[in-house]
Amino acid sequence: MLRYARYYFAGIACVILYILVAELIWLPAPLRLSSGRLWMDMIDELLYGLAIIPLLWGIGAAFGVRRLWSCRSGSRRWMLLTVRCILVAVSIIGFVFVLVKPDDLIIELVVLGIGLLIVFVDLIWSDAIYRRVANKGSRLRWPWRSLAWLIGTVLLFLLFAFPTSYNVTYPGLTMAMNRYAHVDGGKPEGSISGVLVFERIAVPADWIYSKLLPMYTFERRSKDEPPLTESYTEVVQMKQGANDVAGAIAMGKAGLGKGIELTGARVLGVAEDAPAKSLIKAGDVIVALNGQQVNSIDEMTTYMINHVTPGDEVKVTLRRGTDTLTVESPTGEAEVVEDLPKRAVFGIGVENDWHADIPREIEYRHYIAHIGGPSHGAMLTLALIDQLTPGGVTNGVRVAGTGTIEPDGSIGMVGGIPQKAYAISRTDADVFFVPAEGLAEARSGAPDLNIVPVTTIDEVLAWLKSHPQK
Repeated sequence: MLRYARYYFAGIACVILYILVAELIWLPAPLRLSSGRLWMDMIDELLYGLAIIPLLWGIGAAFGVRRLWSCRSGSRRWMLLTVRCILVAVSIIGFVFVLVKPDDLIIELVVLGIGLLIVFVDLIWSDAIYRRVANKGSRLRWPWRSLAWLIGTVLLFLLFAFPTSYNVTYPGLTMAMNRYAHVDGGKPEGSISGVLVFERIAVPADWIYSKLLPMYTFERRSKDEPPLTESYTEVVQMKQGANDVAGAIAMGKAGLGKGIELTGARVLGVAEDAPAKSLIKAGDVIVALNGQQVNSIDEMTTYMINHVTPGDEVKVTLRRGTDTLTVESPTGEAEVVEDLPKRAVFGIGVENDWHADIPREIEYRHYIAHIGGPSHGAMLTLALIDQLTPGGVTNGVRVAGTGTIEPDGSIGMVGGIPQKAYAISRTDADVFFVPAEGLAEARSGAPDLNIVPVTTIDEVLAWLKSHPQK
């Protein structure tokens, strides 16, 4: 095998190796160094290793250019020389980009994909030319060897990277919350871990992994599932929202700021046959009804039950962007739901609108494995309270947990609880807090783990106070 081709194949092998490592990145957890760094802290550094792939291709292309330069001229050789020069340029761009922005995976994958395509064009073309020269012929010969390598590589890519119609969920990584976030003036005291699971589009190899490894579950993808770009944007926004709520609640409990201030009922959507159709729009924030201020869904519901009869018109004061306006909207009658009586409704879906008062700066560590989502919210809140409380709040208990944090301090349900419980069972955690409705799922993933169901952050604090291990 020629020298330049060896570098090409070494780069291809690294691509396949990195795909395999990315899919099984959870296996080394809960690796922890003596310095306290977790496996999750080390993953980002592995991204710099991606630079070796364009480096190998660039070196191979450079050797290939040198070899062609010493050969006699010819149109096909000059075209192949151009291809290799392009590969050198693409490799330099990829190498520099990985070192400068290692976490921008989308662009890196595009550059590596282009480089891989050029590598195979070079291999097949040069193989055909050298076979013709070796056989002293005038026509190009079929490059069977390079084609065999191409087919083999494509089959491996299909195994490890071909998207199927299923999503797969499997165990993830633990995250030290006092390393993830640090509030200005705070002092981390206790051991508090959040836990992530991996949920992505399944590839054929996942069914092999599921036979060899525990806690792999598959679910058919919905036809109306949003594109990856939209999903990525959504989970990043949810992560930011969870960080804001956690910061405000923690500081409110520490006597810093006002915590979460409810500022109205934000409209999520309007039904097609809604009485308020064309008057109230998604994104509006309802702040008053008939002049009566409403700061939350509960206040809005209470007013509608006690003061409005179905069919009445209501003066609804809205905050729409930077404007405040009042519309007169008719009402309809809602069906009886659980213990709520018949009541007047607008035909809209709402959520609490809120403002997070965060008087101190919170610095967040960026983890490439923690792209987004709100499931770390409860443990983040606990970690920030721990930093702002002299002596901390864990009382020597090694804490782990999952669950969203809501503006009222309640802990919401999250997905992947069996996988999260299993991941925590591999650590030295003394307790695993889960949303109350997820208790059965958690026990199915780790029957021997000390699992405590909770509904609010106050319940977490109360349990830690009554179960000290100091």
